[in-house]
Amino acid sequence: MDVSVPHKPSFQPLYQQVKDTLLKRIAAGEWPPGTFLPSEYALAREYGVSQGTLRKALNELTAEGRVVRYQGKGTAVPTFDADQHLYRFFQIVNKQGGHEFPVSQIHCARVEKASKEAVAFLKLETGAKVFRLERVRVLEGVAVINERIYLPCACFPGIESYGMNTLPNTLYDFFQKKFQVTVVQILEDLKAVSADATDSKRLDIPVGYPLLSIRRIALDLEDRPVELRLSRCNTAGHTYHIQLR
Repeated sequence: MDVSVPHKPSFQPLYQQVKDTLLKRIAAGEWPPGTFLPSEYALAREYGVSQGTLRKALNELTAEGRVVRYQGKGTAVPTFDADQHLYRFFQIVNKQGGHEFPVSQIHCARVEKASKEAVAFLKLETGAKVFRLERVRVLEGVAVINERIYLPCACFPGIESYGMNTLPNTLYDFFQKKFQVTVVQILEDLKAVSADATDSKRLDIPVGYPLLSIRRIALDLEDRPVELRLSRCNTAGHTYHIQLR
C-alpha cells in the first residue's frame, strides 16, 4: 500500500493530508478496532513529516472520535461496547434527566429498493438496495419510540441473514463487530408531528397525538452516511436532552 503523502500540488495543509491518509488506512481495516497505531515517531518517519505535523493530524482524529489517545501507551482505533455506543448517541431521558436502557420490539426486517428519501439522505444510486428495520423502543415497560431504519446493503453485506429474532437490541456495536462499520458522528433534525395510524397502534396513543420526530443520519469513519433513522417519540414522560460544551 502506498502510504506516502501526495507530492502533487494541494491546497490542504500537510497535516490534513496526513490525517486523510491515516483515516483511509483505518477505514480499510489496516488497524482494526481496539488495535494501536504505530508510534508517532514511526508514523512521522513513514510519511516524511515532522512529529509536530503528525501529532496535529492525530489530535484532529482524536477530537473527532476517530481514534483514542492513551497517555504513555499510544493511539488506538476505538472500540465500543453496547452501552458505550447507546449512551453516546441516545438522547432520550426521563423527567428526572436519567437514561433508561431501551428494549427493542422489531416489527419488520427486510431488503427493499431504496425510496427517494433513502437515496437522498444516504447518497445512494437510484435502484440501490437497503435493509429496512422497523421497531419500537420500550422504556421501563412503556412504548415510547416508533422507528424506521434504512441501511445501505452495500455497507452491510449479508445483513438480510439477520432476521427479526436475531438482530441485537443495540445496533452500532453490532455494525462495528460484524461489518467493520464504526459510527463516529450523528446528524439530527427535530420537528413536531402528529401521530399517524401506525404510531397510534405501536405506541398506544390516539391518532393526532403530538410527537417529536427525529431524523438521524449516522456517518462512519470516512463520513459516509451508513444509516437513516426516522424516530417518532412520545415525550409525555420523556424529553430529548443534549449538552453543548
